[in-house]
Amino acid sequence: MTDLNIMLRCKINKLSETILPLVVADVPVIIYGKTGTGKSSVIKYDLVPALSKKLGLEAILHDYRLSTKDVVDGTGMPVINHQLMRTDWTKPAFIPEDDGKLHVIFWDEAGHANLQLQHLLYGAVNDREMGGYRFPVHNRMILATNTREDQGGDNKFARPLNNRAAHVYAESDPQGHIENMKRWNWDPRLIAFYSLRPDQIHCESDTSPAFPTERSGDMLNRVLKTLPVDAPKLAIENSAHAIMGEGFTRQFVTFLNNLAAGLPKFPDILANPGKAKVPEDPHYQWVIGSKVSKEMNASNCLRLCEYLARLMPDVRSMAAHDAMTRDPDLKRFNPLQSLVLGY
Repeated sequence: MTDLNIMLRCKINKLSETILPLVVADVPVIIYGKTGTGKSSVIKYDLVPALSKKLGLEAILHDYRLSTKDVVDGTGMPVINHQLMRTDWTKPAFIPEDDGKLHVIFWDEAGHANLQLQHLLYGAVNDREMGGYRFPVHNRMILATNTREDQGGDNKFARPLNNRAAHVYAESDPQGHIENMKRWNWDPRLIAFYSLRPDQIHCESDTSPAFPTERSGDMLNRVLKTLPVDAPKLAIENSAHAIMGEGFTRQFVTFLNNLAAGLPKFPDILANPGKAKVPEDPHYQWVIGSKVSKEMNASNCLRLCEYLARLMPDVRSMAAHDAMTRDPDLKRFNPLQSLVLGY
């Protein structure tokens, strides 16, 4: 059994910079980590853009879930060549076209691959070919798996596959994940809640199928950002319960109720932006800054800029940037541009 304690370890928010030199040098990497820690998100949002910038190539991510594949998927279909009287094989769908771009091949859930599938990966990882067909000239190979102890990686990797890659264990990092949430523009209510209760970012359960992880938090984030600002509280509560479980939901709903009581009302901000209440808690400022950003339009922009200028620099910059991204016409207002620049 693999001893995770002697493996190279890093925090999940440091994963991209840890493996970047390896991947740039075209060394395959196997990433280990607990269920839902955000390994896939780091590859998608951090590593692939970093690779593209470092190598000067447009990068395309191909995310393959090995838990849904069989060995026949990687061998192609047999086709009779009547002229030569032989059997040829079609190209496996795993292999993208060679278009001069950088193709990042991400074999996720690799711990579910049986021995036959692992044998198929030997050639893909080491020789960059599969079923007699070669991968594009510009390609990189990355594998990811949960652990057997985590009950998410069922099969031990064969030694030849282990020896074809570098190995890194990515640990959950609540504070680092909160910083990632800000960069990835998550819903500010979740950012504020997690900042106060970082223990709720990753809290696995043996009894409930719904429990908090970085991945399930991303699902709740997508729901929160899709719901309208005036969505019924029950819609938020039900969504959280379905995705994150009962324990998380009780705490999150209580936080939202306290949050609503501690924030200034938007009509008050609009009526008197120079004197309306500014929350002292920086987490609450993130929430009100986001609210102001979503309500900003050409007719109220200057008044709301006056209020945003009273918030913390990073909050007002975030709010101004988001407002202009949502409505490019707002870029003509110089005070809003100044907030983005930190003036």
